[in-house]
Amino acid sequence: MSGGLPALLALIRSDRTLLVVLGIAAVALALRVIELDARAMHHDESLHAKYAWDFAEGRGYIHNPLMHGPLLFHTVAGVFFVAGDSEVASRLPMALAGAVLVFTPLLLRRWLGSAGVIVAAALIAASPVLLYYSRFSRNDVPAALWTLLLFAAIWRYRDDGRERWLVLAAAALAISFATKETAYLFAGLALLYINAGLTSALLDQLRGSGGAYRHALPAVSWLLLFPFAWLVAALWLPLAPLRRRIGWETLPREGDLMVVVGTMTVPFLGAALRIPFPGIETTTFEHAETAVVLALLAGSVLVGLLWRPATWLPIAALAWVITIPLFTTWFTNQDGFLSAFWGQLDYWLDQQDVQRGKQPLHYYVVMLPAYEFLALVPALIGGAWLLWRGDALMRLLVWWLLGIFVLLSLAGEKMPWLNVHLALPLALIAAHALGRALPAAWRALRASPDDPEDPEAPSGPPRAAWLWAGGSAVAALLVAASLWTAFGVSYRHPDTPVEPLIYTQTSPDVPVLAREIEEFVRAQPTPTPVVVDTTASLTWPWAWYLRDVPNVGYLGPDAIREYGPGDGAVLISASSTVGPGWALRHRFEQPRPYVHRWWFREEGYRAATPRGVLEQLASGDLLEDWLSFLATRTEEETIGALRGHVWFPLR
Repeated sequence: MSGGLPALLALIRSDRTLLVVLGIAAVALALRVIELDARAMHHDESLHAKYAWDFAEGRGYIHNPLMHGPLLFHTVAGVFFVAGDSEVASRLPMALAGAVLVFTPLLLRRWLGSAGVIVAAALIAASPVLLYYSRFSRNDVPAALWTLLLFAAIWRYRDDGRERWLVLAAAALAISFATKETAYLFAGLALLYINAGLTSALLDQLRGSGGAYRHALPAVSWLLLFPFAWLVAALWLPLAPLRRRIGWETLPREGDLMVVVGTMTVPFLGAALRIPFPGIETTTFEHAETAVVLALLAGSVLVGLLWRPATWLPIAALAWVITIPLFTTWFTNQDGFLSAFWGQLDYWLDQQDVQRGKQPLHYYVVMLPAYEFLALVPALIGGAWLLWRGDALMRLLVWWLLGIFVLLSLAGEKMPWLNVHLALPLALIAAHALGRALPAAWRALRASPDDPEDPEAPSGPPRAAWLWAGGSAVAALLVAASLWTAFGVSYRHPDTPVEPLIYTQTSPDVPVLAREIEEFVRAQPTPTPVVVDTTASLTWPWAWYLRDVPNVGYLGPDAIREYGPGDGAVLISASSTVGPGWALRHRFEQPRPYVHRWWFREEGYRAATPRGVLEQLASGDLLEDWLSFLATRTEEETIGALRGHVWFPLR
């Protein structure tokens, strides 16, 4: 490589924007790794960590859509293998992904501007939602990283047509499907965006061809062509005689994107046939799922080869090299192939009726102002301004935000970690708006409107200075409030659910008791069983915390009440499992009460109605309540809890 490290360092020193972004990324990394093990392992985190630990210990891994894609388990298992198993190690891949996310606005630097890139990096680094879930062993922050790379690649290819962006788009999409099923939503949004651009590009060719189509009404023509534009791209070569007669000579760049993104997506959509044909899994014919997946793969290959085989084949190979080994656990699990292309969508279609979380339709309307107000204010004002001015990048960012907002709001399962997928495009919209507004405001401030030769010119600071001072004061208050919110949820009370972003959380009692149980067991001269009650999923996170303790077993509440855990055993039970009259109580010391899991009570915002919100807004109560919540959060005494007991045997 020409120049090597000295050339890279020289580039960094000469590029102030890059230097600032590097500094922000360093701060972001520190924020994400400091005290990374301070919070007790959440129920979901313990599942991810335990199965990744089993994988690292040589017990294998089988993809299960319940816990989303295989990438998390491979990366966490890899960290465990290299650095040992711990809470820090289980969360480290997400923390690193959160820090890398800070760099990604550089891909859009030419359009965001230097100020916009710096603002975007800062908003991503300090976002309360992105910070909290970058310190959480879940898939959402890596998924957000791949999503940004996908949309950036689409934007860059539309701009310059370099094949590197097609490669990046395919790779980002492939690794997205291996990360989390939100990939289906973002792939759909990307394809609709590409199809809209393709429709406009094809119509531009028609108008430039000099044919009769140039007189067609633009809006009507666009609406008529939009449903079929993707098909024109997919069948560009077979349609050659027809399209040349009507003036389509060159496939637009959007057509290239449609082929690449479409062929990388379609093979994963087989289970969507369940929507119009709900009996396909059981009544059509044996191995229907496999047949559908193979047919979609074959169709994608055919479209790719008809397009540009020399370009498409390496791109497809890269995508499948990412996807198939991860889902099949490096070809040791043959069922992983069907699990990838059918199983994950199949599972999550079923979950839409379950509606875990039972959140209201307006859930994200409540969450975004509560946490992402620093980005929300400039995004609402500046986003509307740039849309009105016809800014093309803003159209993409707003489509991304509004599209995923609607889809997540309509989905059956609404969860706090899904706010990650709203916070990221919101930060980019705010950064794009501020990237335009801040330099303009600074120029206006420096260029005094007062003419010193004009005796009627107003004295005192110019109006621009007052506006700048007022805006700076408001911005400072928003920044301070946002940092207060971010540090509260991530550092002051990260495992105490006094606010809705934490939702439900393992209490700090569990890791303390886990250490005590392990020390007790290891101090005994004979093997000592530990029995965990399975009531209310009490198994998790005990299965993670007791992974190194020998002789751990799990019993249901009826078996515990009737037979007990055996002589000399340690028992972990839910409070409801055994009462004061339990016949086997004499075997144990006085039980140690603890809080196993606790949760934020959501009755307030669940019951909100549009009319009630408007009345509170008019009276000022809404602002007062928001400021009170910002300052104090909810009292710990008001949160719900699942309580339990740890029973040590008589000594």
